[in-house]
Amino acid sequence: MDISFINFGNKACVIGDDGLDKEIYFPAINYHIAERKKTVKIEGLELHFTDWPSCTVHCFISPAGAPSFPVHEDPYDVRIKCIYGTKTMEVEGKRIEIKEGEDILITANTPHKATNEFDSIMLSIGYENVTR
Repeated sequence: MDISFINFGNKACVIGDDGLDKEIYFPAINYHIAERKKTVKIEGLELHFTDWPSCTVHCFISPAGAPSFPVHEDPYDVRIKCIYGTKTMEVEGKRIEIKEGEDILITANTPHKATNEFDSIMLSIGYENVTR
């Protein structure tokens, strides 16, 4: 699978055991992916994904069992699109599997979190700049 688009982001992080972003030096992305211990988050991909104008696009590369954010709510709609593997999420307390090629829409102010039961690569498309 070609994920070379990750090199076009503007910020890279790993998600620590505490559920918080820890910014990493951008060239270290491949090291952290190969290490397979943490979820790697690449922000600022919206210029590469022109299908979603006015949105933000982040990529999450998650090995099975990797830490994730705790349950949280976003003040805008978020589309989760799985581009590799199976992404597992908890949305309003319900377990959801998103298989490669599938996506779900999480509406604004809905409690959710990723549970990372399987290896996955997913895009998070945030509609914070889109008027309804």
